[in-house]
Amino acid sequence: MSQRSHLISTVLVASIVAAAGTARADGTPKEVQDMSCLIGTWKLKGTVAMGADKANIQGTWKCGWLPSKWGVQCDFEVSGIPGMPLYQERDLMGYEPGSKTYHWYAVTNAGETHDHVASVPTGNDIHFVYAGTMDGKPFKEVIDFHFAADSKSLHAKSETFVDGKSVSVLEGDGRK
Repeated sequence: MSQRSHLISTVLVASIVAAAGTARADGTPKEVQDMSCLIGTWKLKGTVAMGADKANIQGTWKCGWLPSKWGVQCDFEVSGIPGMPLYQERDLMGYEPGSKTYHWYAVTNAGETHDHVASVPTGNDIHFVYAGTMDGKPFKEVIDFHFAADSKSLHAKSETFVDGKSVSVLEGDGRK
């Protein structure tokens, strides 16, 4: 075996052992299985505020397991946002055992591509943050979810900041 092949094998085995250290009987880490609270079709109602403009919104968030059951994929559609007939988003979510963080990668029809990151929650609340730039200014999106104990309802708030100033707040409730 070449030195390179040995190195690749060692890294692969170390990765498998690290993941297995937190795995349940079926092989997936508890943190991955905890994403089951997302699975289903959510009906959403809420509001969006952008400056002085405020509007009622409604939509759906359809989430299902990836074929591997190591992550979740979702389709999010919202109507009522001023200036947009329909806001659409495709989400891919997973757990990174090495950093003990959740990642929520989102691509939207508004030209957004964000990797939101959250620490493992200790209760029913999870706090995702994306930090980047917009027009050369600091940009931050903060998304907070509160899930009911039965995972059949949630409250969500998404606030966007540009150069430290709040520019939009989307808030609402969802039910499976």
